[in-house]
Amino acid sequence: MKQENRYFFYRNDQKNEYFPFDPKNPACLDAVGYKYFGRVLNLLDPMVEGQGLTFIVTAWTVHDLPEYGPNVVSCILQDEWGREPRYREKVKAVFKTCGRFPYTAEPYKFGGPAEIFPNLLGQTKAFLNDGTGRARSLTTRIHGKDLAPVYDIPLGYYANEPVDFIPITERSYDLFFAGSVQHRTSAPKKIKRPKELARTRMETALSKLEKSCPDCVIRSNVTADFGTSIVTDNTGYLQNMMNTKICPVPRGANLETFRFYEAIRFGAIPVGEAFPKAWFYEDAPILRLKDWSDLTTVIPDLLSDPDRLIRLHSSVMNWWQERCSEKATARFIAEQLNKNRESQHD
Repeated sequence: MKQENRYFFYRNDQKNEYFPFDPKNPACLDAVGYKYFGRVLNLLDPMVEGQGLTFIVTAWTVHDLPEYGPNVVSCILQDEWGREPRYREKVKAVFKTCGRFPYTAEPYKFGGPAEIFPNLLGQTKAFLNDGTGRARSLTTRIHGKDLAPVYDIPLGYYANEPVDFIPITERSYDLFFAGSVQHRTSAPKKIKRPKELARTRMETALSKLEKSCPDCVIRSNVTADFGTSIVTDNTGYLQNMMNTKICPVPRGANLETFRFYEAIRFGAIPVGEAFPKAWFYEDAPILRLKDWSDLTTVIPDLLSDPDRLIRLHSSVMNWWQERCSEKATARFIAEQLNKNRESQHD
């Protein structure tokens, strides 16, 4: 017997929000800032129609849900700490952005000794912020209980205003970056955050590139903090993103960032030194740097080879469609849920 799916948004960390929503409206999560995932659910709902699933979409709230059950699907958005939910034995599946394993060696490859301690400190904080999540899952598994699978999914875009497509050969800027160096405005810290250190190195590299390659057209707008970035004119930001060939993608508070997806959906080629380890990043057509200082050689080399630039642009557009678009993510979620359903009936 077919049963309708239900959808709720829930958050109890800094905001208390709990309400049902209808994914038949693509803008169902726009009011809470998750435009991408609302459109993912809009495409997903017909793929899992009649299964009686309860989707609980949450942001930052990791360790509790308003209800549990074998048909509950948890969708955790924007958990920069990469935490482990404490309720895995109580739900069907968990889909999570920003990953589950922030404790990797990847950040230590960049920036030299000056960034080792801040990265270590940041990862220690992430571990402590996990609370009892991982320990609880391990104990639960030892006691023979089944744990729901946790799947990584793309973070997606933040800005989503419509802009006209510009062919790569007609774009005005070679590189475009707009965003913050600090995560938020506050009193100066004795120890700078990894995000600030990495983005400061990126700024220095862009300045050197501008001097060493005067024909390279660079547009850069550094804002005070993330809050300032997101209240600026998103349409202007996206028009500039559409009008650039290459987009620097520096790390954020963790390695994940909206900017990657905002770039690739328009075919702007991402360039950066640190990216997450996830299935939708594997073999992605990214210009991967050993250090931001490599911009002064990597960018002129690419711009001097128009055929390669066009090939990369096409690969980036295809990557968005096949791996990271709303449709691709909806298809991935449906596939995992259907696999999960089949295994439960075996």
